[in-house]
Amino acid sequence: MQKLLFVDRDGTLIREPPDEQIDCLERLALMPEVIPSLLQLRDAGYHFVMITNQDGLGSEAFPQEAFDRTQKAMLELFTSQGITFDELLVCPHLPNDDCRCRKPHLGLVRHILQRDGVDWARSWVVGDRDSDMELAQNMGIQGMRVTESGEDGESWPAIVRKVLSATREAEYVRKTHETNVTVWVDLDHYTKETISTGIGFFDHMLEQLAKHGAFALSLQVKGDLEVDDHHTVEDVGLALGQALRRA
Repeated sequence: MQKLLFVDRDGTLIREPPDEQIDCLERLALMPEVIPSLLQLRDAGYHFVMITNQDGLGSEAFPQEAFDRTQKAMLELFTSQGITFDELLVCPHLPNDDCRCRKPHLGLVRHILQRDGVDWARSWVVGDRDSDMELAQNMGIQGMRVTESGEDGESWPAIVRKVLSATREAEYVRKTHETNVTVWVDLDHYTKETISTGIGFFDHMLEQLAKHGAFALSLQVKGDLEVDDHHTVEDVGLALGQALRRA
């Protein structure tokens, strides 16, 4: 399951000037601690989606070329540090244009909401405005606010602590001459088990363990069943125990 972080741009990834328009390279500056924080979240398995309202983009007051220049420089900076964005979602309209893509509307993210394989319980919106928090509410996920001052816990390091403290999941792989076991557990969210050991009764017992323990379990095994069952049973027990310990 893919964990997503929907991240606002101005005032969240980069500082926002008083006139709220970043239209030249001289105005481009990162928010405090944003890069080390995103690296921690990346390493925890998060994928990033940038979503931003850019009022009047493409107009005489805010030429597309000016936006593209700063956007390109910003993305190159993040990429140089190992941070990439799966998607870049931009609404160019003004508030009175009454479009359906401007945050907090869902137009920009509707295709993602319809996607399979997203872990919505662990996906978040991060932004600096009420519209970002309203977007999170409309999407049915959690929202967190970041400010340049970082007061009241509204900082990137605080966001990292909050996101990662909510995760109790782990994967463990055990390979021997007899077996190859891959097990994943999530102690906080029960989902339908995906278990395949090649031993029907053992699969059933593991399914019951996860179901009545109320945790998610995915377990795949390739074992030397043509020799005996006991290697598979032993190594599943060892791998499952390690995964539970890690989680």
